[in-house]
Amino acid sequence: MKFPALSRTGFAVALSAVLGSLVAPVMAQEQGSSIFSQVAPSMRDRLFFRINYINANVKTSSGDAYDVTGKVVTLDDIKQLGRGGSYIYPGNSRRREYYDPTSPTAAFTTAYGVLSSSLAKDVALGCENEQGGLGTPCGMRARSQSTVSTPSLSLGYYLTEDFDWAIEAQVLAAPLSVDIYGDGPTALNGQKIIKLKMLPPVFTFGRYFGAKGDAIQPYAGIAGSYAYFYDVQATDFLNSYVGGSSEGDTTIKLKNAVGFGPFLGLKANISNEWFMGLNFGKLRYKTEATITTNNTVINQNSAVLNAYGPNAQLAISAGTSILQTTLGANDGINNLMCDLAAAKYGSTTCNQGTFVRKQSTVLDVTMFMVSIGRSF
Repeated sequence: MKFPALSRTGFAVALSAVLGSLVAPVMAQEQGSSIFSQVAPSMRDRLFFRINYINANVKTSSGDAYDVTGKVVTLDDIKQLGRGGSYIYPGNSRRREYYDPTSPTAAFTTAYGVLSSSLAKDVALGCENEQGGLGTPCGMRARSQSTVSTPSLSLGYYLTEDFDWAIEAQVLAAPLSVDIYGDGPTALNGQKIIKLKMLPPVFTFGRYFGAKGDAIQPYAGIAGSYAYFYDVQATDFLNSYVGGSSEGDTTIKLKNAVGFGPFLGLKANISNEWFMGLNFGKLRYKTEATITTNNTVINQNSAVLNAYGPNAQLAISAGTSILQTTLGANDGINNLMCDLAAAKYGSTTCNQGTFVRKQSTVLDVTMFMVSIGRSF
């Protein structure tokens, strides 16, 4: 496909304004010193490399987070407190005495009744996470839309003598840094909750249309990628929100993922060896995040208590008033949480233990790439 009105020189000058600083050291090399000089001529003639500059838009969306290890507070927990005395709690090897065995048990019995009725109403409204207790609030989601840029080096091979079909792999690139924010109807909305780095090597297979010597050749192909996530960190805001009592109590693991998607582009042949390119592609990855919080402490000032359904919030507020009246305390919810921690784990620091949550995540990556390459 030929375009007489668009000279090869004009196209080269336009792209060189962006890539000039990358091109100079490459063009200065002698062909004899090439790393491909020892490759058999029949193969070397089909080899090519590119120096690329990639601009990527990473858009992340997720489903609702859900409990894996169980809820922080269950209705059965409160029912046990209302029975008085001591008992063997599931998972414990010996009996646990209540944190304050002199506390009247009527308050816990009343709290159980209020919570049971209120949680059932929220479940009827569609909040399944409140079935049987208070754990991960409904609608706790995450999103991201970060634009990042990075240089990369790719190697390719033409599968035919006509230089039409080709395979190519990104072999060297700087990692992408991505920030993830809270989404949904909770206080996490708009807050940075996760920081991570992503290294997604890309392999493409496609075809260049037109003749080998054409000034411009359109390209269409498909790409596959393996996304490697590392240095995944929960922010202090997220750690505090889910009940981490100390810095670093909340950790996050993100499964590596395979992604696929289409790629389109143009190649401008400057000479028999040198060419420039412009490519556009999309990749989709599906992964899963595991959120683990150690040393969980929830008290009446915890923001997460305001994230439950309307009926649960009323129950928590009513429960506080009942405990204050019955126990003569100024912080009834705190007493309830501490008593639960003592009964379940023998904790005198109100530590509810470790809780694990999971969340499915989809990453849509849109890539724009300008490049200069050389055939051998």
